Amino acid sequence: MTFNVVFTASSVVYQRNLTMGVKFDWMTNFQNTTSDTAVYAGQTLTVTLAYTIPALTGQYSALNQQTHSWTLELWNMAEGATWSVYSGCYDYNYPPPNSAACHNFYSNSYPYTYHQLAVYSSAQASSYNSKLQAKAIIDSLNSVLGSTFSPAPGTSGALASLAQANTQMALGNNAYQLGDFTTAQTDYQNALNDANAAQSSLSTIGGGTDTATFTSIWLDSVAILLGGIGAILVGFAGFKYLRGKTKALPGFAPSAPKA
Repeated sequence: MTFNVVFTASSVVYQRNLTMGVKFDWMTNFQNTTSDTAVYAGQTLTVTLAYTIPALTGQYSALNQQTHSWTLELWNMAEGATWSVYSGCYDYNYPPPNSAACHNFYSNSYPYTYHQLAVYSSAQASSYNSKLQAKAIIDSLNSVLGSTFSPAPGTSGALASLAQANTQMALGNNAYQLGDFTTAQTDYQNALNDANAAQSSLSTIGGGTDTATFTSIWLDSVAILLGGIGAILVGFAGFKYLRGKTKALPGFAPSAPKA
């Protein structure tokens, strides 16, 4: 990764010699730029430091288990001078305005608060990418299919796939938290596959109707609309029976036939 700091010199006439270094929480010393950058009065330029994240092996094998803090220091000091984690920000061995000074940037202080670094292994990065894709689809389907008291007609297949996707997502989250990123990668990919299957199932509805699902919705709807009446007759047979019994009630007189 590369750090870039834009620096603008004041109007005081003298040569600034800028160096820059970075120190992560797994390091004991700063890694510095290899040469000085000369800056003159009123000049603006960018100071650049390239840093290679260590491979996740040996003492660095657990770098992907947490986020990491960093400190970046930009120095102005005598040409060719060196500094380390133990150096102060001022060196009074040089008379002003050439006295050494530095500026610190911290990952855990304003305005960089929460700008920490996460180091992922390839399996971890792949599993997390699958998780993000699966979660986007699952959340969308959950909000639609889970917002009604009964499943919509023809969504039985989608609901089954969605249930499997939610299960695989939970398994993936558990494996990820345990640091088993290989298993998490498999679980998250399965969740993504099931979520895609659920989405695909919904897009093909139209040729037929899930009768059992439709009946369930209809019955529940009638129960809610007529709740509190005490007795509900549902189905065409019930309404036909109700109509027939009405004609037989005492005092019922059929209307005279029209000419």
